[in-house]
Amino acid sequence: SDRLNTRNMLNRRHYNIGSNLDCLLCGHRIEETVEHLFFHCVFSQECWRVLGFHWSTHNHRLQLISHQKNQYPR
Repeated sequence: SDRLNTRNMLNRRHYNIGSNLDCLLCGHRIEETVEHLFFHCVFSQECWRVLGFHWSTHNHRLQLISHQKNQYPR
């Protein structure tokens, strides 16, 4: 289930957020979705970079998460 309150999800649940679903973090005219927030948003990418994570945007998000998880074994 989609638990992150992205603008996309709020709109689908009929919250009155207006018609602009663009990402508020990066300011680009790109719909704010989970995929965008975690993997494509330039603001988030900079946050990940500071933390030492690099997401390859060529893979599916589950592959990306699995790859990062394997980088930091328990």
